[in-house]
Amino acid sequence: MSDHLSKTLMIGLLIFSMQLEASKQIALTFDDAPRPATSLTSQQRTELLLKSLKNSGVEQAMFFITTKYVNPDTQSILNQYSEAGHLIGNHSDQHTWLHKTDIEVYQQDLLKAHEQIKSYKTFQPLFRFPYLDEGRDAAKSRVMIDFLKAQDYKNGYVTVDNYDWYLDKLYQDALKAGKPVDMQHLKKLYVDVLTQAITFSDNIALKYLGRSPKHVLLLHDNDLAALFIGDLVAQLRAQGWEIISPLEAYKDPIATQEPKTLFKGQGRVAALARDAGAEPKDLVHVAEDEDQLYEMFIAYEVADIKNPRIPNWFMQEMKSQVGIWQTSNAEHQSAAEPFSDYLIEWSWGVGKTNLEGRLFGLKDGQETGNFWTFKQYWDATKNQARLLQFGYGGMVGDGHIQPYANNQIETIQTFSSPKTDTFIERHLNTYSDEGLTTASFQQDEEGNWQAKRSYLWQKIPENDQKNESQSEVPKPDQ
Repeated sequence: MSDHLSKTLMIGLLIFSMQLEASKQIALTFDDAPRPATSLTSQQRTELLLKSLKNSGVEQAMFFITTKYVNPDTQSILNQYSEAGHLIGNHSDQHTWLHKTDIEVYQQDLLKAHEQIKSYKTFQPLFRFPYLDEGRDAAKSRVMIDFLKAQDYKNGYVTVDNYDWYLDKLYQDALKAGKPVDMQHLKKLYVDVLTQAITFSDNIALKYLGRSPKHVLLLHDNDLAALFIGDLVAQLRAQGWEIISPLEAYKDPIATQEPKTLFKGQGRVAALARDAGAEPKDLVHVAEDEDQLYEMFIAYEVADIKNPRIPNWFMQEMKSQVGIWQTSNAEHQSAAEPFSDYLIEWSWGVGKTNLEGRLFGLKDGQETGNFWTFKQYWDATKNQARLLQFGYGGMVGDGHIQPYANNQIETIQTFSSPKTDTFIERHLNTYSDEGLTTASFQQDEEGNWQAKRSYLWQKIPENDQKNESQSEVPKPDQ
């Protein structure tokens, strides 16, 4: 091979390599702006974030505004976004789940936000669905698609989902608890989680779409973004990514590819991959898993957020309960109690040291409203695990949880309401290979326990919970 031919080939390979690198493009978008004060005031956060974007050479990002946070103290922040050249989009007024909200109420909420932001010079008619919830049934989803078109709006979709908001929550919790925070370790965690989430989504696109689209990264207007966005941008560029304007990103062909699936909660790329045959479990990254992010927060030695006073048996009990449990009500179904099944859903509360739950029924295959809501937590002053629950008519149950025997947990609560006499109930939970059996007892006047009902509950597999719909995982309600 001649020297000339060798040089030509090397130059060609170099150009091809550069083209491959240049094809990795991503835009930055920030939800829930302008956020209320946390460890930083809203103004401090805005100034730091805008300065970091400018110093990093990011000429244009997009802020999706949740207008319930626009008030006399934060109004000027929108002006600062716009004056700095960043785009303003619509993230609703009240930040509600579409599938939980009447469609007309949801649409009016969008229009209310529109009226407050439409006059800004960098406003763009893009709507980012809160929680990325585009609907749990095809009819409702279709109505919103048509509504956006009628209002000359486009979907402000994302291609990279993540729980940066949860990392920020762990950081805020550590500060509130007076825990020392290693900021260098926190920065590394933030950058690592987000860059890994981006690579994960890009790999999905390459496998199922055959190319790397112009990506849209979901971020939130929070303290971690303000502190570390410059470090994230530097790392992305080092990995060959070009930071582009969201306007450029939304020109990608996937902007006009409306997914057929209802599995849209992980963003546009994951939804299109689902249409192409991907399994939902393969489309969710650890960056969208609170349990794993919590463990990473500890593993990176950001701060000691473990609570050693909570006994292991109670932590294990709470961990085993997280998810959705279902039981048949066939034995007790009647005209007065028409529910075919009961379900209880448990999820982690703030700080992952407590549980929040809700009990509801199925009638004609449709979910009812909540019959009870619950809270499980550790009371350090009483050195007890506690269960607090609320029901109709102002009914409140309060009591303690304790180990009873092998594979059994006992709960004793006192119930009261404005219209009924106080009474005491006992529940005994027994775990077995078949599931979880709950037996209830009420205390009679002589203090003896009288058996009431028992149910066998079975945990719904996580993949079934997420099957063709967006997983209703906790996302920032701000």
